[in-house]
Amino acid sequence: MTSSPVLQARVFPRLYRDSVNLMALASALEKTEGVIRVGAVMGTPANLEILARSQMLPEELAAVPDDLVIVVRGVDQATVTGALGAAATSLTEVREDGPASRPAPATVAEGIAAATKAGHAPNLAAISVPGTYAAVVAEQALRSGLHVFCFSDNMAVEDEVRLKRLAVADELLMMGPDCGTAIVDGRPLGFANVVRAGSVGIVAASGTGAQEVSCLLDRAGAGISQLIGVGGRDLSAAVEGLMTRHAVRLLAADDDTEVIVVVSKPPAPEVADRLLEELVRAGKPAVACLLDMPDAEEPVRVRGTLEGGARAAAELLGLSLQIADPPITAGVPRQVLGLFAGGTLAAEAKVLLGRAGVDAEIIDLGGDEYTVGRPHPMIDPGYRTERIADAGSRPETGVLLLDVVLGHAASAEPTLPLIEAIEAARASAGADGRELVVVASVCGTAGDPQGLARQRELLVSADVIVCDSNASAARTAALAAGAAQTVEGELR
Repeated sequence: MTSSPVLQARVFPRLYRDSVNLMALASALEKTEGVIRVGAVMGTPANLEILARSQMLPEELAAVPDDLVIVVRGVDQATVTGALGAAATSLTEVREDGPASRPAPATVAEGIAAATKAGHAPNLAAISVPGTYAAVVAEQALRSGLHVFCFSDNMAVEDEVRLKRLAVADELLMMGPDCGTAIVDGRPLGFANVVRAGSVGIVAASGTGAQEVSCLLDRAGAGISQLIGVGGRDLSAAVEGLMTRHAVRLLAADDDTEVIVVVSKPPAPEVADRLLEELVRAGKPAVACLLDMPDAEEPVRVRGTLEGGARAAAELLGLSLQIADPPITAGVPRQVLGLFAGGTLAAEAKVLLGRAGVDAEIIDLGGDEYTVGRPHPMIDPGYRTERIADAGSRPETGVLLLDVVLGHAASAEPTLPLIEAIEAARASAGADGRELVVVASVCGTAGDPQGLARQRELLVSADVIVCDSNASAARTAALAAGAAQTVEGELR
C-alpha cells in the first residue's frame, strides 16, 4: 500500500534571503529524489496565502514577515526531513560564508556611501526585498535623490501611489513595484534583452510585453533610447497612471527619443483618456499598445497587440516590420493549450485565440500560484517541462502553444529541456492515436546570450512550428486548431 505524501515546514526566525536565492534553493531541493515540491518564501501574509492556495501550507504554521519559511512535500517523512535539513545547511552556509570583506549594505545610506567610496556616483537603487519592506526602502532611496527600480511585489497600493507622487514631485522614476524589465541609459535591469540603441522610448506596465515589442523593433532595425517599466498596476484606477504619464513627459524632453510607445494591458477607461492626452501633449509620434483595445489612429495610434504596436512604431520611423506566418492549412477543430512563461505574451495569445473563436486554455506559468517558492519559468523551465510532458495525455488537446523568452536573467539554456518534454508529450499522444501540433515563438535578439538563431534552430529540428512573433504563433495555432482561414491582418 502506497503511503500518502508528507507535508512539513521549518521556520527560520528573523532570517532574510532575497527571492532569487530562495528560488535557487527551492529548485535545488526539488531535484532531490522523492521531493515533490518545495516552497521557500518569506513569511508575509501574501506569501502564506499563496502557499495556502497551492496546498503547500501545513496546518498551524506560525510565521511573521521577518521569518523565512521552507515547506517540503515529499513521498515520505525521511525524504522531507532530509530536504529540510539540507535547506537549513544551505541557509547557514550562505549566512556564514558571505564575503566578510564586503558585507552587503544594510541601508540605502550605507549603499550610497559604499558606492561613493568606490568612486561611483549612484543615481538608481534596485530593490528586491519582501513587499512588506519594499516601500520603506524605496522611500529612503527616493528621498536620497535616487531613481528606483523595484522588482519587489506585494506592496500596498496606497504605498505605491504615495511613492510615485513623491517621485514625480522630485523628477525621479519609481519603476514598480513588481517591475521586471527596464533599460535605462543602455543598462538592462531585471529581464531585458540585448537590443540596439536607437530612438524609440518605451514606457511599459508589462515586462514580457516590453521585451516582445523591443525585440520586434530590433528585428525591424529600430533601437531603444529608454525602456521604463512602471509596474503592472500603474494604469489602474487606483494608481491613475502616475508613473506612465511622468515617464512620457521625460521621454518628450529626451533629445534621443523620436517615437514614444506605451505598452500595457487595457487601462481603466478614465486613465486611458488621460494617457492619450499626455501622449498628444508630448508632441512626438506615439503608439499606445494596449492589449485587446480596438485599433485607432486618432488622437494617437492605438494598437491592440504587441506585434501591432511594434509594427506601428517601426512605420513611424520609416521602417517595416516583416512578420511571415508559416504556410499551414486549417486543421480539424481541437483545443489549443498554451503554457507560457511570459504573462503578457499569454494575454496576447488569449486575445487572438479568442478573436479566432477556437477552444483554448492559456496558462501563465509565471503567475504567483505557480511560482511560490520555485523559480520563474523564464529562469528555470523545470516545472513548465512537467506540464508540457503531461499535455500529451490530454485527449482534448491537439495544439500546444509555447513561448521562449531570452535575454538577461533568463535561463542560459531554455529550449533543450522543452524539447525533451515535447518529445514525451508527442509519445503519449501518439500511443493514443493522436497527433500533437506544437507551435512556438522566441522572444529575443541576435545579441542575447542564449543566441536567437540557435534557439530557433533547436525548435525547428524538433518539428516545432516556429513563428516570427508571439502573435504570429497564436494565429498559427488558431489555424492548426481549425479556425477558418482569415484575411491578411484580421487577427493582428
